[in-house]
Amino acid sequence: MSAQRPADAPFMQRLYNRIWLLAAAAFLFFLVAYVGWGIMDVLSLPVR
Repeated sequence: MSAQRPADAPFMQRLYNRIWLLAAAAFLFFLVAYVGWGIMDVLSLPVR
C-alpha cells in the first residue's frame, strides 16, 4: 500500500481537515438559523 499525499486527498477530506473553516461555517449556520427563527417568531405574533 502506498500512502496518499495531501495533494492527492479527495476534496471533501481536505475540506474536513480545515477545522477552523468548519467551526466558522457551523457558527454562521447556527447564527443564521437562530436569527431566522427569531424573526419568524416575532412576525408570527398577533398585531394587536
